Parts: sequence; C-alpha cells; structure tokens
Amino acid sequence: MIKTVIFDFDGLIFDTETYELESYQSIYKKYNVEFPLQRWYESIGTNFVFDPYEELLKNDAKLAKEEICKERTAIFDKAILEKTPRDGVIQYFEQAKELGLKIALASSSTSKWIYRFIELLNLEKFFDLILTADDVSEVKPNPELYVKVLDHFDIQPNEAVVFEDSPNGSLAAIRAKIPCVVVPNATTQNLDFDHQVAMKINSMRDIELSELLRKLDKS
Repeated sequence: MIKTVIFDFDGLIFDTETYELESYQSIYKKYNVEFPLQRWYESIGTNFVFDPYEELLKNDAKLAKEEICKERTAIFDKAILEKTPRDGVIQYFEQAKELGLKIALASSSTSKWIYRFIELLNLEKFFDLILTADDVSEVKPNPELYVKVLDHFDIQPNEAVVFEDSPNGSLAAIRAKIPCVVVPNATTQNLDFDHQVAMKINSMRDIELSELLRKLDKS
C-alpha cells in the first residue's frame, strides 16, 4: 500500500528546465553560436557536467562570463513571471492529502533554488519533507535522495511512488527500487527512459492520482 508520494521539482512540478533551456538558446543565438544541446540533455536531472557558457565564451574572447550570466538570468527571470506549476500538479497534491499520503520533494537542485520557487508558487503547505542537493553527498542518478525519503518516513520502497520527468531522475528512483512514474515535459519528452519505469503519462491532468495508484498496484 502506497504511503508516500515523492516528487522531483525542476521540469516536473514547475518547468524550469524548458525556461532555462530557452534562455540559454536565446543568448547563444544572439552571439551566433550553436548551443551544445546534447550535453544539456545529459545534465537534466543531475548536476551540470559541463559549463553551459563554455562554448559561447570560447567563440568570443571579448565576452565576460559574469555579464553573460546576468544577461541570461534576466531572460530566464522574465520568462517565469506569472508562470504556474505544470498541469495537474496541484490536483495531485490535493488528492494525495485527501488520501492521507505523505508528500515529499526530492531534488538535485540546491535548497536556495528550490525554496525560491516553492515560495514563489506558494507550495510550502503541501510538503511533509523537502530534500535537496544540500542534503546528500551525491545527487541523481545516485539514489541517495530517494533512500533518505524512505528512511525519513520509515517505509519500504514499495510503499512509495516517485514522479520524475528526466532519465537521470527516474534512474535514481529505479536504483532505490521505488516505482517511478515518468511525466516528461517539452524538453525531456523525446529522451530515452529506462525500461524499468513503472508508467509514463503525458500529464498529471490525464489521470486521477487514485486511479494511477490502483494501476500501479495491479502492475
């Protein structure tokens, strides 16, 4: 029986991933440099394994990273103004509460980043536990974040379900032996996910949480 639902944040609750990608592509386009898209895809859901400004700075020695970073951040900040969580997210939170389930957030991002958006979107009231990169030695695809959630609530892997949007995140859930439901966003929808994911849906709006849990129980 499911006792806890665990959510990733970036790209799953709020689509920061798509807004960030668009901001980088915009700044690269301005300086006529091709953005390293494949390397970006490989970093989704984990720590960046490359500097996303690297190619831009290599192509123009006159550019200062600090100024480019400010310019890119301004584009991102403008893009997220008045944006809301992804479709169905709030309904899942509310349904989880109605079902008496604990709600956890487990993110590879820093707590500073996560709490910025949690407060912006007024989501604090929903979470019984929030874990970020600051709480572990290794982020996803390492399963440490998810194992810590299990330990906190003193539950077994089959008593939880994870919601993820990225291959790295879903792999972390699989390694923690927790059933994982993948809900890709516009940026991750064409990426390859491990065959061991329990379910893949287009949007949380498409299926009630209680029905999804019943389907998982039967699978």
